Amino acid sequence: MSMVVLAVFMVLTAIALEQAVVKRALQAEEDGLQLLIYSLLAAVDRDPEGLSLTVSPSRLFEPGLVTRNSGLYALLYDRAKKEIWRSDSITTQFPAIDDMNVGDWNFDIVEHQATPYFRLGFAIQWPDIDEKLQRYDVVVWRNAVGYFEQLNRFRQTLWAWLIVTTILLLLVMYLVTRWSLLPLKKIGLEVKAIEDQKQSGFEQDYPDEIAPLTENLNILLSREQYQRQRYRNAMDDLAHSLKTPLAVLTGLGDKEELDATQLDTLRDQTERMNQIVSYQLQKATSVSDIRITRPLDLVAVIDKLVSALEKVYQEKAIDLERRLPPRMLLRMDEGDCLEVVGNLLDNAFKYGNRRITISGQVQDDKSTVLIIEDDGEGLADTEIEQIMNRGTRLDEATEGQGIGLAVVADIVESYNIELEFAAAELGGLGVRLRFQGV
Repeated sequence: MSMVVLAVFMVLTAIALEQAVVKRALQAEEDGLQLLIYSLLAAVDRDPEGLSLTVSPSRLFEPGLVTRNSGLYALLYDRAKKEIWRSDSITTQFPAIDDMNVGDWNFDIVEHQATPYFRLGFAIQWPDIDEKLQRYDVVVWRNAVGYFEQLNRFRQTLWAWLIVTTILLLLVMYLVTRWSLLPLKKIGLEVKAIEDQKQSGFEQDYPDEIAPLTENLNILLSREQYQRQRYRNAMDDLAHSLKTPLAVLTGLGDKEELDATQLDTLRDQTERMNQIVSYQLQKATSVSDIRITRPLDLVAVIDKLVSALEKVYQEKAIDLERRLPPRMLLRMDEGDCLEVVGNLLDNAFKYGNRRITISGQVQDDKSTVLIIEDDGEGLADTEIEQIMNRGTRLDEATEGQGIGLAVVADIVESYNIELEFAAAELGGLGVRLRFQGV
C-alpha cells in the first residue's frame, strides 16, 4: 500500500512540476513580447504625410524585426484593421486580431500555416494630426516551434527521471521494508519453535523498538510456565501430604468403636487435611508479575495492615515505631503484597512482647527495602537457617510460622524478592525484604 501511495505521489508531483514550468515559461514568453511592444511604441512616429502612425526603422533595436524569416514579427493596424506598418522580417500574411479593447493585452498561442506562434496584441489610442485620438493595434508574433521542442525535451527528461527515481525509491522502500520486517519474521519463527516446544521463550536479540514486546512476551511465557509448574507441584505436594492423614483415617475406620483419644486423633487429622488443602490451593493460585501490574504504594499497604493488627492485638498494647518515607512504590499484586507483609507483621505482633519497628527506604537503584523487627524471643540460628532453606517443607510446622510463612516463601520466590531473617536489635526476630525497583 505504501508503495502505491509513493508511486501516485511521484506522478502527481511530476504533473504539478510540469504545469508550474509550463506556466512560468508562458509567462516569460508573454513578458518578452510585452517588452518588444514597449520598444515598438518607443519607436512610433508619424508618416511623412502626418496622417497616420508608422515605426521609425532607425529606432528599432531588436535585430529579429529586421531579419527576414527570423521568427519574430510585428505589425501595426489602424482602427479599420488595415495594416499600416509591418516589420522587415515578415514574408507572409498574418491575420489581425478581432474584438480587442483599448488598453487590453491579448496573449494567445495560434497556429498559422501549420506553424505554432505566440501572439500578443495591444490596442492603444494615439492623437492624429488634428489632435484627435485614433485607435491603433500593435501585434507581435514569435515562432513557437523551438519552445514546444524544448518543452517536449523537458517533459521527456522529467518523466524519464521520474520513472527512474520512482523505481529506485520503490526498490529502496521494498528493501527497507523487508529489512524492517526481518525481526517480525524472526518472532514468527520463534513462536513456531515455542509451539513445537523446541524452546521456552524468545532467545534472539531484537531492535530497541521490538525488544520491549519480546521481553514482555518472555515475562508472560515464564509466568505461564511457572504457574503451570506451581499447579503441578501443588498437586504433588497435596497428594503426598494427604497420604499420612488418610492412612490414619483408614486405620481408624477399620475399628468398630472409637474412644475419646481416637476421636481427637480423627479431628486432628481432619483439621490437618483441611489446612493442607487450603495451603496448597492458595500456593497454586498465588502468582503475579512485577513488571505488568501498576505501581503499588507499600506505605499505604502497611498502614492498612497495621490499623487492622492493632485492633486484633489491642490487649498487648504494642509500641509501634515507624520509620518510613512518604511513598514506597513497587510493582506487585496488592493481594500478594498483603499476603507477604501481612504474614510477617502478624508474626511480629503475635510473637513480639511490647515493641515493633517498621523501617524502609528507597535505594539509589530504585529498589525498596522493608525491615520489620520485634522484641520477642526470636529464633535460633538453626531455625533461621531452616526458614531460609527453600527445600524445607514448611506446611507441617506449628501454627503461626507454618503455612503462612510457606505462602510467603512461595510468593517471594515468584517475585524474585530478597527475604532475610536475622536477629533483631530489639532482641527478637528481624525480617528484611528487598523489592525490585519500579
